[in-house]
Amino acid sequence: MNKIEQLIQQYCPDGVEFKELGEVVILTMGTSPAGSSFSSNPENGIEFHQGKTAFGNEIIKHSNTYTTSPVKIAEPNSVIMSVRAPVGATNLTDRKIAIGRGLCSMIGKDRLMTKFLYYFINHNIQAFKNKSKGSTFEAINTNDIKQILIPIPPLPVQKEIVSILDKFTELEAELEAELEAELEARRKQYEYYRNQLLTFTPPIT
Repeated sequence: MNKIEQLIQQYCPDGVEFKELGEVVILTMGTSPAGSSFSSNPENGIEFHQGKTAFGNEIIKHSNTYTTSPVKIAEPNSVIMSVRAPVGATNLTDRKIAIGRGLCSMIGKDRLMTKFLYYFINHNIQAFKNKSKGSTFEAINTNDIKQILIPIPPLPVQKEIVSILDKFTELEAELEAELEAELEARRKQYEYYRNQLLTFTPPIT
Protein backbone atom coordinates (compact mmCIF):
# COMPACT_ATOMS: atom_id res chain seq x y z
CA MET A 1 0.00 0.00 0.00
CA ASN A 2 1.52 3.34 -1.06
CA LYS A 3 1.32 6.57 0.92
CA ILE A 4 -1.66 7.92 -1.05
CA GLU A 5 -3.62 4.73 -0.40
CA GLN A 6 -2.68 4.87 3.27
CA LEU A 7 -3.88 8.46 3.57
CA ILE A 8 -7.15 7.69 1.79
CA GLN A 9 -7.73 4.72 4.08
CA GLN A 10 -6.95 6.89 7.10
CA TYR A 11 -8.99 9.96 6.17
CA CYS A 12 -11.79 8.64 3.97
CA PRO A 13 -12.21 4.87 4.41
CA ASP A 14 -15.63 5.03 2.72
CA GLY A 15 -14.18 6.49 -0.48
CA VAL A 16 -13.43 9.90 -1.95
CA GLU A 17 -16.27 12.40 -2.21
CA PHE A 18 -17.10 14.07 -5.55
CA LYS A 19 -18.47 17.59 -5.93
CA GLU A 20 -19.46 19.82 -8.82
CA LEU A 21 -16.87 22.51 -9.54
CA GLY A 22 -19.45 25.20 -8.88
CA GLU A 23 -19.57 24.13 -5.23
CA VAL A 24 -15.84 24.09 -4.55
CA VAL A 25 -14.25 26.86 -6.66
CA ILE A 26 -14.54 30.61 -7.03
CA LEU A 27 -15.11 30.93 -10.78
CA THR A 28 -14.55 34.17 -12.69
CA MET A 29 -15.45 34.28 -16.37
CA GLY A 30 -13.41 36.80 -18.35
CA THR A 31 -14.93 39.91 -19.89
CA SER A 32 -13.11 42.21 -22.28
CA PRO A 33 -12.78 45.92 -21.42
CA ALA A 34 -13.44 48.73 -23.87
CA GLY A 35 -10.91 48.81 -26.68
CA SER A 36 -10.06 52.42 -25.88
CA SER A 37 -8.61 51.32 -22.52
CA PHE A 38 -5.81 49.24 -24.06
CA SER A 39 -2.17 50.25 -24.34
CA SER A 40 1.28 48.69 -24.46
CA ASN A 41 2.54 50.81 -21.56
CA PRO A 42 3.09 48.67 -18.42
CA GLU A 43 2.66 51.78 -16.30
CA ASN A 44 -0.77 52.40 -17.77
CA GLY A 45 -3.18 49.94 -16.17
CA ILE A 46 -3.14 46.22 -15.41
CA GLU A 47 -1.78 43.40 -17.55
CA PHE A 48 -4.48 41.95 -19.82
CA HIS A 49 -4.89 38.48 -21.35
CA GLN A 50 -7.57 37.55 -23.88
CA GLY A 51 -6.63 33.91 -24.61
CA LYS A 52 -3.84 31.38 -24.17
CA THR A 53 -1.29 33.17 -26.35
CA ALA A 54 1.01 33.81 -23.38
CA PHE A 55 0.58 30.40 -21.73
CA GLY A 56 3.87 28.88 -20.58
CA ASN A 57 4.75 25.44 -19.24
CA GLU A 58 2.96 26.24 -15.98
CA ILE A 59 2.98 29.98 -15.15
CA ILE A 60 1.37 32.38 -17.61
CA LYS A 61 3.93 34.64 -19.28
CA HIS A 62 3.64 38.42 -19.37
CA SER A 63 1.63 39.99 -22.16
CA ASN A 64 2.38 43.35 -23.73
CA THR A 65 -1.21 44.55 -23.43
CA TYR A 66 -2.52 46.62 -20.52
CA THR A 67 -5.93 48.06 -19.70
CA THR A 68 -6.94 50.98 -17.55
CA SER A 69 -10.50 49.65 -17.24
CA PRO A 70 -10.31 45.98 -16.22
CA VAL A 71 -13.68 44.25 -15.93
CA LYS A 72 -12.74 40.81 -14.58
CA ILE A 73 -9.63 40.12 -12.50
CA ALA A 74 -7.77 36.85 -11.89
CA GLU A 75 -6.11 36.96 -8.50
CA PRO A 76 -2.57 35.64 -7.85
CA ASN A 77 -2.36 31.84 -7.50
CA SER A 78 -5.43 31.27 -9.67
CA VAL A 79 -5.89 28.61 -12.33
CA ILE A 80 -6.33 30.33 -15.70
CA MET A 81 -8.26 28.19 -18.20
CA SER A 82 -9.03 28.74 -21.87
CA VAL A 83 -12.81 28.65 -22.44
CA ARG A 84 -12.59 29.04 -26.22
CA ALA A 85 -10.74 26.86 -28.68
CA PRO A 86 -8.74 25.19 -27.39
CA VAL A 87 -11.02 24.57 -24.40
CA GLY A 88 -9.30 23.29 -21.26
CA ALA A 89 -5.75 24.58 -21.72
CA THR A 90 -4.53 25.80 -18.33
CA ASN A 91 -1.86 27.86 -16.63
CA LEU A 92 -1.35 29.38 -13.20
CA THR A 93 -0.87 33.07 -12.52
CA ASP A 94 1.58 34.35 -9.92
CA ARG A 95 0.22 37.90 -10.17
CA LYS A 96 -3.04 39.80 -10.61
CA ILE A 97 -4.13 40.03 -14.25
CA ALA A 98 -7.21 41.15 -16.18
CA ILE A 99 -8.87 38.43 -18.27
CA GLY A 100 -11.00 38.68 -21.39
CA ARG A 101 -13.72 36.50 -22.91
CA GLY A 102 -11.39 33.69 -23.91
CA LEU A 103 -10.38 32.87 -20.34
CA CYS A 104 -11.73 32.12 -16.91
CA SER A 105 -10.03 31.90 -13.54
CA MET A 106 -10.63 29.47 -10.69
CA ILE A 107 -9.50 29.41 -7.08
CA GLY A 108 -10.21 26.46 -4.81
CA LYS A 109 -12.35 27.10 -1.75
CA ASP A 110 -11.46 25.80 1.74
CA ARG A 111 -11.65 22.10 0.88
CA LEU A 112 -9.83 22.29 -2.45
CA MET A 113 -6.20 23.19 -3.10
CA THR A 114 -5.89 25.34 -6.23
CA LYS A 115 -2.80 23.41 -7.36
CA PHE A 116 -4.73 20.13 -7.02
CA LEU A 117 -7.45 21.73 -9.17
CA TYR A 118 -4.81 22.67 -11.76
CA TYR A 119 -3.53 19.10 -12.01
CA PHE A 120 -7.08 17.73 -12.11
CA ILE A 121 -8.04 19.94 -15.06
CA ASN A 122 -4.85 19.03 -16.94
CA HIS A 123 -5.68 15.36 -16.47
CA ASN A 124 -9.35 15.78 -17.45
CA ILE A 125 -9.24 18.23 -20.37
CA GLN A 126 -11.47 15.92 -22.41
CA ALA A 127 -14.29 16.31 -19.86
CA PHE A 128 -14.26 20.05 -20.52
CA LYS A 129 -14.01 19.57 -24.29
CA ASN A 130 -17.02 17.23 -24.18
CA LYS A 131 -19.05 20.04 -22.59
CA SER A 132 -18.01 22.62 -25.17
CA LYS A 133 -20.35 23.79 -27.94
CA GLY A 134 -20.08 25.75 -31.16
CA SER A 135 -20.06 24.94 -34.85
CA THR A 136 -17.41 27.50 -35.78
CA PHE A 137 -15.15 27.11 -32.77
CA GLU A 138 -15.61 25.28 -29.48
CA ALA A 139 -16.44 27.19 -26.31
CA ILE A 140 -17.59 26.27 -22.82
CA ASN A 141 -19.94 28.36 -20.69
CA THR A 142 -20.25 29.07 -16.97
CA ASN A 143 -22.88 26.44 -16.18
CA ASP A 144 -21.04 23.68 -18.02
CA ILE A 145 -17.84 24.42 -16.10
CA LYS A 146 -19.71 24.43 -12.79
CA GLN A 147 -21.24 21.02 -13.52
CA ILE A 148 -17.91 19.21 -14.00
CA LEU A 149 -17.41 16.67 -11.21
CA ILE A 150 -14.15 16.72 -9.27
CA PRO A 151 -12.94 14.34 -6.54
CA ILE A 152 -12.37 16.06 -3.19
CA PRO A 153 -9.96 13.90 -1.19
CA PRO A 154 -9.03 15.24 2.27
CA LEU A 155 -6.44 18.03 2.23
CA PRO A 156 -3.56 15.79 3.43
CA VAL A 157 -4.20 13.55 0.40
CA GLN A 158 -4.37 16.53 -1.95
CA LYS A 159 -1.10 17.89 -0.54
CA GLU A 160 0.65 14.56 -1.06
CA ILE A 161 -0.62 14.24 -4.65
CA VAL A 162 0.45 17.82 -5.44
CA SER A 163 3.87 17.23 -3.89
CA ILE A 164 4.45 14.14 -6.02
CA LEU A 165 3.27 15.78 -9.24
CA ASP A 166 5.33 18.92 -8.52
CA LYS A 167 8.46 16.76 -8.25
CA PHE A 168 7.73 15.10 -11.58
CA THR A 169 7.08 18.51 -13.17
CA GLU A 170 10.44 19.80 -11.88
CA LEU A 171 12.19 16.68 -13.15
CA GLU A 172 10.59 17.06 -16.57
CA ALA A 173 11.72 20.70 -16.74
CA GLU A 174 15.28 19.71 -15.77
CA LEU A 175 15.37 16.99 -18.43
CA GLU A 176 14.08 19.40 -21.09
CA ALA A 177 16.74 21.95 -20.12
CA GLU A 178 19.48 19.30 -20.26
CA LEU A 179 18.23 18.12 -23.65
CA GLU A 180 18.20 21.66 -25.03
CA ALA A 181 21.75 22.22 -23.74
CA GLU A 182 22.87 18.95 -25.33
CA LEU A 183 21.23 19.85 -28.64
CA GLU A 184 22.88 23.27 -28.61
CA ALA A 185 26.29 21.67 -27.94
CA ARG A 186 25.78 19.21 -30.80
CA ARG A 187 24.68 22.07 -33.10
CA LYS A 188 27.88 24.00 -32.37
CA GLN A 189 29.92 20.83 -32.87
CA TYR A 190 28.22 20.25 -36.23
CA GLU A 191 28.86 23.84 -37.32
CA TYR A 192 32.52 23.57 -36.32
CA TYR A 193 33.13 20.37 -38.32
CA ARG A 194 31.06 21.60 -41.24
CA ASN A 195 33.23 24.71 -41.44
CA GLN A 196 36.39 22.63 -41.12
CA LEU A 197 35.34 20.14 -43.76
CA LEU A 198 33.97 22.61 -46.27
CA THR A 199 36.56 25.35 -46.03
CA PHE A 200 39.25 24.96 -48.67
CA THR A 201 42.18 27.11 -49.57
CA PRO A 202 42.04 28.08 -53.23
CA PRO A 203 45.13 27.18 -55.27
CA ILE A 204 47.81 29.82 -55.74
CA THR A 205 47.83 31.08 -59.32
